[in-house]
Amino acid sequence: MSLRQRLRNLEREANISLVVVEHEDGTISHFREGEVFPDCFLHEMDRGKRHYFGEDPAKLPAHPFVVALRTATNLNALMSEQGTMVGHFLGEDEIIREIRERPGSSVRETSPEVYE
Repeated sequence: MSLRQRLRNLEREANISLVVVEHEDGTISHFREGEVFPDCFLHEMDRGKRHYFGEDPAKLPAHPFVVALRTATNLNALMSEQGTMVGHFLGEDEIIREIRERPGSSVRETSPEVYE
Protein backbone atom coordinates (compact mmCIF):
# COMPACT_ATOMS: atom_id res chain seq x y z
CA MET A 1 0.00 0.00 0.00
CA SER A 2 1.44 3.34 -1.00
CA LEU A 3 1.81 6.34 1.27
CA ARG A 4 -0.88 8.17 -0.72
CA GLN A 5 -3.38 5.35 -0.16
CA ARG A 6 -2.58 5.26 3.54
CA LEU A 7 -3.16 9.01 3.81
CA ARG A 8 -6.49 8.68 2.00
CA ASN A 9 -7.56 5.91 4.38
CA LEU A 10 -6.49 7.98 7.36
CA GLU A 11 -8.38 11.00 6.06
CA ARG A 12 -11.50 8.89 5.45
CA GLU A 13 -11.32 7.53 9.02
CA ALA A 14 -10.83 11.03 10.45
CA ASN A 15 -14.04 12.25 8.79
CA ILE A 16 -16.19 9.74 10.67
CA SER A 17 -18.22 11.36 13.45
CA LEU A 18 -17.64 9.90 16.89
CA VAL A 19 -19.75 9.78 20.02
CA VAL A 20 -17.44 10.47 22.96
CA VAL A 21 -18.31 9.14 26.42
CA GLU A 22 -16.25 10.58 29.28
CA HIS A 23 -15.99 8.35 32.36
CA GLU A 24 -15.68 9.04 36.09
CA ASP A 25 -12.11 7.70 36.14
CA GLY A 26 -11.00 10.13 33.41
CA THR A 27 -10.96 7.65 30.55
CA ILE A 28 -12.81 8.23 27.29
CA SER A 29 -14.73 5.80 25.07
CA HIS A 30 -15.29 6.48 21.38
CA PHE A 31 -18.12 5.03 19.28
CA ARG A 32 -18.88 5.59 15.60
CA GLU A 33 -22.02 7.72 15.42
CA GLY A 34 -23.55 6.03 12.38
CA GLU A 35 -23.10 2.53 13.77
CA VAL A 36 -23.56 2.69 17.53
CA PHE A 37 -27.21 3.72 17.73
CA PRO A 38 -28.78 1.14 15.39
CA ASP A 39 -26.62 -1.64 16.84
CA CYS A 40 -27.30 -0.60 20.42
CA PHE A 41 -31.03 -0.17 19.80
CA LEU A 42 -31.46 -3.65 18.29
CA HIS A 43 -29.29 -5.27 20.95
CA GLU A 44 -31.09 -3.58 23.84
CA MET A 45 -34.55 -4.30 22.38
CA ASP A 46 -33.64 -8.00 22.26
CA ARG A 47 -32.29 -7.78 25.79
CA GLY A 48 -35.46 -6.04 27.01
CA LYS A 49 -37.66 -8.62 25.30
CA ARG A 50 -35.79 -11.41 27.05
CA HIS A 51 -36.19 -9.63 30.39
CA TYR A 52 -39.92 -9.10 29.76
CA PHE A 53 -40.46 -12.79 29.07
CA GLY A 54 -38.58 -13.77 32.25
CA GLU A 55 -35.31 -14.93 30.73
CA ASP A 56 -32.10 -14.32 32.61
CA PRO A 57 -30.70 -10.98 31.35
CA ALA A 58 -27.21 -12.10 32.32
CA LYS A 59 -27.26 -14.45 29.33
CA LEU A 60 -27.21 -11.39 27.07
CA PRO A 61 -24.95 -8.68 28.50
CA ALA A 62 -25.53 -5.01 27.78
CA HIS A 63 -24.23 -3.41 24.60
CA PRO A 64 -20.76 -1.83 25.07
CA PHE A 65 -22.28 1.64 24.58
CA VAL A 66 -24.70 1.05 27.48
CA VAL A 67 -21.86 -0.24 29.64
CA ALA A 68 -19.96 2.96 28.87
CA LEU A 69 -23.02 5.09 29.74
CA ARG A 70 -23.14 3.57 33.24
CA THR A 71 -20.11 5.64 34.28
CA ALA A 72 -20.55 8.61 31.92
CA THR A 73 -19.91 12.07 33.33
CA ASN A 74 -21.17 13.81 30.19
CA LEU A 75 -24.59 12.12 30.03
CA ASN A 76 -26.56 15.39 29.84
CA ALA A 77 -24.37 16.62 26.99
CA LEU A 78 -24.79 13.33 25.16
CA MET A 79 -28.56 13.50 25.56
CA SER A 80 -28.54 17.08 24.30
CA GLU A 81 -26.41 16.24 21.27
CA GLN A 82 -27.66 12.75 20.39
CA GLY A 83 -31.21 12.74 21.76
CA THR A 84 -32.99 11.39 24.79
CA MET A 85 -32.73 7.83 23.49
CA VAL A 86 -29.30 7.78 25.16
CA GLY A 87 -31.00 8.24 28.53
CA HIS A 88 -33.60 5.63 27.60
CA PHE A 89 -30.84 3.07 26.95
CA LEU A 90 -29.40 3.73 30.40
CA GLY A 91 -32.78 3.74 32.15
CA GLU A 92 -33.87 0.44 30.63
CA ASP A 93 -30.51 -1.06 31.57
CA GLU A 94 -31.12 -0.07 35.20
CA ILE A 95 -34.59 -1.64 35.09
CA ILE A 96 -33.23 -4.88 33.62
CA ARG A 97 -30.47 -5.00 36.25
CA GLU A 98 -33.17 -4.28 38.91
CA ILE A 99 -31.49 -1.11 40.14
CA ARG A 100 -34.75 0.77 39.69
CA GLU A 101 -38.38 -0.04 38.93
CA ARG A 102 -40.36 1.04 35.92
CA PRO A 103 -42.21 4.30 36.72
CA GLY A 104 -45.98 4.38 36.98
CA SER A 105 -48.51 2.17 38.63
CA SER A 106 -48.24 -1.57 38.18
CA VAL A 107 -50.90 -3.32 36.14
CA ARG A 108 -52.22 -6.73 37.11
CA GLU A 109 -54.27 -9.16 35.06
CA THR A 110 -57.18 -10.11 37.38
CA SER A 111 -58.85 -12.45 34.91
CA PRO A 112 -58.30 -13.22 31.23
CA GLU A 113 -57.99 -9.91 29.40
CA VAL A 114 -59.13 -7.90 32.47
CA TYR A 115 -56.51 -5.61 33.98
CA GLU A 116 -56.51 -3.34 37.01
